[in-house]
Amino acid sequence: MIKKYYKILLVLFFVAFESAGSYAQQLPVFTQFPTDLLFFNPAIAGTKRLYDVRINYRDQWVGIPGAPITEGLSLNYRLLNGKMGVAAYLYQDITGPTQRNDYTVCYSYHLKLPDLIVSLGVAGSMVDYIADGQKMTIQNPSDPAIDIGVTANSWTPNASAGFYLYNDRWQFGLSVDNLIQQDAKLYKKYTASPEDTSTTGIVTLLPHFYGYLGYNFSGNANYVWQNSLFVEQSGSTPLYLAYSLRVHVKEKFYAGFSLRLKDAVSIDLGYTIKDNFEICYSYDFITSALSHYTSGTHEFGIIWSADNIGKKEHRGDSFDQFQKKKYGYMF
Repeated sequence: MIKKYYKILLVLFFVAFESAGSYAQQLPVFTQFPTDLLFFNPAIAGTKRLYDVRINYRDQWVGIPGAPITEGLSLNYRLLNGKMGVAAYLYQDITGPTQRNDYTVCYSYHLKLPDLIVSLGVAGSMVDYIADGQKMTIQNPSDPAIDIGVTANSWTPNASAGFYLYNDRWQFGLSVDNLIQQDAKLYKKYTASPEDTSTTGIVTLLPHFYGYLGYNFSGNANYVWQNSLFVEQSGSTPLYLAYSLRVHVKEKFYAGFSLRLKDAVSIDLGYTIKDNFEICYSYDFITSALSHYTSGTHEFGIIWSADNIGKKEHRGDSFDQFQKKKYGYMF
């Protein structure tokens, strides 16, 4: 019966993204997506240990001027022994003369089934869009769409929602970001010119759909194989599809690789220090036409995760006593 449900979920996973709308990608993605899912799905809030802090830094397409640089910080906490979760994250995404600062808070409610937990999550954000005109080169310096003499910024609200089904062996999630779809008005002075209804200088936030499917297996608990599939669809851009395989050795370190469709092949490494700290590194070998102009992409991650602070007894994990539990905690 359980296998039948998983097959149904797998079908829904692909159907949902085949029906996504036609829009352009605006939000960053990460090579280390198996450990950074909170940035894409608010239902991840409260599904980790009692305390969980993660820092991520991504230097994309090294060697290309103005290539994206993304920095992120997430805080995750469990409430009522895992029945609810709260989280917050912020990230800064810089691409050439443009910058997006995202400040988000998340809430999730967890429903426990005999061998599965269903997490439903929502999130609210404030997004600061910045465009530095002094870093731009335009063909017509007098173009009214952009004032190269100033730095424009616009604050816009945002919201996201998602669900996440998981136990220690299976994980499945769907989510959507940019639900409010409010315009970021750059180089646009509506208060001074209310009659100006053109779209010049406006960035329209468009919905992004995400999906995740994971499966952990092992014939020996000292060597756990973590399979992860990640999908992103924002419409007119090609479907973003990534697969990751990691082998965790005695819950002390992992090594693996990931593949991104028509984009890159990556190596992934991680090392755990005293059960609470993990240091992660990924390197992307670019396989697209950009490989002629870049030496690759570097990504670093630091995780601190604990069930207690200065206490021997564990807290916050009693909710996750699955009926057929096979593996212990994994990052």
